[in-house]
Amino acid sequence: MNFVEAHARAVEEPINSDPQALPDFAEFALASRGCRIYESDADRNRASVLTNNSPTPNKRICFVEMMGIPGSYDASVYDHFEDKDKEGVWFVKRYGHVAGVTIGTRNVCIGETLPRPEEVDGLVLAGSYNSVHDHTEWQRQVRAWLPEMRARRIPILAICGSHQLIAHAHGASVERLEVGPFAGTFPLRLTDAGRSSAIMRSIPDNACFHFANTEHVSSMPDGGVLLGSSARVPVAALDFGDHCYSTQFHPEGTHETLGAVWRFKAPELMLKYHGRDAGDQLVENFLQLVVDLRGH
Repeated sequence: MNFVEAHARAVEEPINSDPQALPDFAEFALASRGCRIYESDADRNRASVLTNNSPTPNKRICFVEMMGIPGSYDASVYDHFEDKDKEGVWFVKRYGHVAGVTIGTRNVCIGETLPRPEEVDGLVLAGSYNSVHDHTEWQRQVRAWLPEMRARRIPILAICGSHQLIAHAHGASVERLEVGPFAGTFPLRLTDAGRSSAIMRSIPDNACFHFANTEHVSSMPDGGVLLGSSARVPVAALDFGDHCYSTQFHPEGTHETLGAVWRFKAPELMLKYHGRDAGDQLVENFLQLVVDLRGH
């Protein structure tokens, strides 16, 4: 039995995921105070926005949307949300208040250009309805773009499909889950590396996160360090070094946005989500890491 298998087996032990028994994490920042929504490339590329009366330019975060080409997924599941399926807007509304950062968005699936290294101080790469095995044109562009960002040591938080994309590029297998989707808010068992990781600061062992997966990373990628596992997803969080992290779960999402994925095709899965998760803390840990870094 290898390390990943042993850790996954440990995760399968019963864990209390009752939302009433979980730690009381900070309320989601859903209000738009301090948020910036960028409507043009010129707006997105502004490098020196000053806020909070700080003499230091904010760190520039780019949220790269990868949900999919319009029409390739059922966007109507999000019609009851004010911002529909605009996940970049969701992200800015939730984290635009964080001191020291300015957040812009790019949607590579609709042809928006990916940022150059000199335009950003940190990247959040979103999840996708596409499999890494689809080999779409936009996935080809992301694969070709990532090596330079990694070489320049731009901090990266890669989520769900992006987690799979980076792991796959580093030699890991990405396979379909055998007994149906892994969907719901589930506990994460941290490894020793996870407990000491900057990305997991103030997050206790067995804190819950939102999963919405039909595929998963089934083997360890070259150069990756395992940070955490969940019951059916043994490779749930990774550290690739040089401030590059990835998660199979969605720390940036809410139980409403993740539950909506199953709204029509498997509505019973919506009941498996709850709002007492640690995603907010993880994303803010990443943003703070970018703020604290020098030389980016």
